[in-house]
Amino acid sequence: MAYFFQNPPHLPGIKCKIAELSDLPALLHMERYCFNPFLAFGRRRWRYLIAKSSCSTILLFQQETLVAYLCLLPHRGWQGLEIRSLAVHWLHRQKGLGRWLMHLSQSLAQQWHLKSLYLSVDCENTAARTLYQQSGLQTSAKLADYYGMDRHGLRMRLDFRD
Repeated sequence: MAYFFQNPPHLPGIKCKIAELSDLPALLHMERYCFNPFLAFGRRRWRYLIAKSSCSTILLFQQETLVAYLCLLPHRGWQGLEIRSLAVHWLHRQKGLGRWLMHLSQSLAQQWHLKSLYLSVDCENTAARTLYQQSGLQTSAKLADYYGMDRHGLRMRLDFRD
């Protein structure tokens, strides 16, 4: 992970850090812009993910503004790394931040000797699905009504060779 922190995306002023509780306001602000209010993580969830869970949340700031984040949950029993959440602020999309975060997640999964990387995505989120497919993930399951009534999801997965 140190390599990525020392080599953030090639955009002016981008800095990378691990989330702390003091980052909650920035995370909640970004959730409001990136996700449906019924699906967005709230204050309690973020507080738990940052302070008590085994998740790692990586934040990308441009100056003082949170522009992207990645929340990862390693599952030792399943030997996989789950992307719990990935978001890029709409003003900063199509600049390579999502690709950089996907590359980071793949590198961490391999560094931690996990066999797969997986996530869930809304079927209607074409931009995210395209990013994940370009990163090598393939659809492994369809998730009926996963994001609400008639809002289907896909489980996507990338397996690593031993």
